[in-house]
Amino acid sequence: MTTEWAVVAAAEQFTLDARNSGELTFTVSNPGTAPDTVVFDVAPGEGSQRAWFTVAEPQRVVPGQGSVSFLVRLTVPPGTPPRRYDMTGFAYSANTAPEESSRSSGRVTYDVRAAVPPKRPLWPWLAAAAALVLVVAGVVGWLVTRGGDPPPPPPRAQEVTLEAESLVPDAVVQSAGPVAATVVEQKNCCLVTWSGDAQLFFQGRTVGDRVTVTVDLPVDGTWRFATVRTTSFDYANTIFLVDGRQVGDTFFGFSPTVVKTDWIDVGTLTLSKGTHQVTLVAVSKTQGTDRYFAGVDQLRFSQLIQP
Repeated sequence: MTTEWAVVAAAEQFTLDARNSGELTFTVSNPGTAPDTVVFDVAPGEGSQRAWFTVAEPQRVVPGQGSVSFLVRLTVPPGTPPRRYDMTGFAYSANTAPEESSRSSGRVTYDVRAAVPPKRPLWPWLAAAAALVLVVAGVVGWLVTRGGDPPPPPPRAQEVTLEAESLVPDAVVQSAGPVAATVVEQKNCCLVTWSGDAQLFFQGRTVGDRVTVTVDLPVDGTWRFATVRTTSFDYANTIFLVDGRQVGDTFFGFSPTVVKTDWIDVGTLTLSKGTHQVTLVAVSKTQGTDRYFAGVDQLRFSQLIQP
C-alpha cells in the first residue's frame, strides 16, 4: 500500500541574509498506521539549480501517524541575477519509485538580492584621510582643553521582555486539521514555577497548527530574539516565524517530565519600529501521542548596538 505523504513548508518564503543564504523547515507526515521510510528532496524552480540546496538527513523512518522535520539550507551562488525564485519540497517512499508515491509541498519563494559591488581601492585617499585625522584631532583637542559640555553618552540598547501568558488574550490560533487548536494561560503546575507564575500553553492537535502573538518594538534596529520554553512528554517540535519568516532552527519539545528551560537564543534579525507578528508553529513530534502541545514562558527582544 502506497503511503499518502503530506508535505508542509514552515513558511511561504525563505529569509535570505546579505550573502543570499537561508534555511527553512519542511515537515513530512505519515497519515497511515504502518511505519515507512521517506526520502525528502527539493525541486528547484525556473532559473535555479538543485546544487543550491542542501537537505539534512534526507532519508528517515516515519512512524505511523507520525511526522519528521527536514532542514533545507539554501545558498545562492554569487553572480545569480537578482529576482524572485521558487522551489518545492517533495517526499516519496524509499521502497517505491518517486513517481509512484511522491507528494509535494506548496510553492516556496525567495528573493535574491543584487551583489554589492566591490569597494574601490582606498590608497588614493590615504594621504587626504591622514590629513583629515590630524585636523579632527586638533579640533577635538582644542574643544577638550577649552572645557564646555561633555560629549553625549552613546545610545543605550533597548530590551523588550514579555511574559508570554500576557499575550494570550490577543493571540490568534490557526488550526491545520479538523480538531481545533487552542491557547490558554497555564498557572504553575507539575513542580515547575514559571516567571509571573504562568506560561502561554499552546494545545496543538496536528502538524501546522500555530499561534500568533503581537510584540511592539520601540525603535528600528537589529534584535536578538530569545525565549524561555517548556518541554514535556506530550510537547511537539516547533519553530518560530517573525512576520511570516522562519527564525532559528527547530526546538525539540519532548522530555519525560515537565521542564522549564533557561533563556534560549532563537535568532537575530533586523526589525523596524512598531508591531510585529511572532508565530509558534508545530512542525513534528518524537513521541507516540496525538498532542502537539507547546509552552512559552517569556519572550525577549534585545537590541544590538554597533560599536
